[in-house]
Amino acid sequence: MTKCSSVHNVHNRPLNYGITLASMTALPLPERPAPARGAQSIDRALLLLRCIAARHAQGISLPGLVAAARLDRTTTYRIVSSLARAGLVGRDGATGLYRLGIEAMALGLAAMQRAPLIERCLPAMKALARRSQEHVFLVVRSGDYSHNLHLEQGAQPIHGFAETVGNLRLLGLGVPSFALLARMSDADIAAHYARHQAEYQSHNMSATKLQRWIRQTRELGHAQITGKGVAGVGMDFAVGSCGEAALGIVVPASRMPRSRGALLAALLQEEVGRLQVP
Repeated sequence: MTKCSSVHNVHNRPLNYGITLASMTALPLPERPAPARGAQSIDRALLLLRCIAARHAQGISLPGLVAAARLDRTTTYRIVSSLARAGLVGRDGATGLYRLGIEAMALGLAAMQRAPLIERCLPAMKALARRSQEHVFLVVRSGDYSHNLHLEQGAQPIHGFAETVGNLRLLGLGVPSFALLARMSDADIAAHYARHQAEYQSHNMSATKLQRWIRQTRELGHAQITGKGVAGVGMDFAVGSCGEAALGIVVPASRMPRSRGALLAALLQEEVGRLQVP
């Protein structure tokens, strides 16, 4: 059996997150964790930070934070003001809404130099590459785009696949990223398509075709896409309190009859089911 190899490039490729923050959709507010003894203030600060992260795109008001965290107004204001002084939170002067701040973004970018998600997913990706003999991608959602974090190469490396690692790609223009797109509401998908209609049409992706594949993905419980000489299956999973990622097995279309898609999806579901990404 041919040895599979890893490809990831988070060190020498520029990361472009600025164009995507405003387009992130709302995620459910995180559950309130059990407080640790002697660390109540820290626990509360982290809870508020998670609440703000879950509503980063549209922002969240002070009353909204009070309700989400189930803290009194004075405590909430005191802690969120401290987070703002540290740069972890920003407050819109016109609306009063809170969002993540520059320091929160800086911490995330620092983590990308050795992305913890790659380390967590690597055993599953190696197992998938070994069992399928095909190429396995890990992507994370960044607003309207997916960021390709890692490629675990299959038995027959494809040079063009390796070159995509580290790049941003519009949701729906890649197999694993399509699983992320299908998670969005119909209204959000329609707005997303309208924002990027020209780019979709340049890839011969009409709104009707996109909607058909969305319905199929939701019915199957995973993305199964064929186009432009490649095919594959993709499945999404949650990362922490407010992140989204997906794994995908991507193959040349000639090696994937529809019956094989079901087999690859079963492998993918088995490995994704083992992933616990807090």
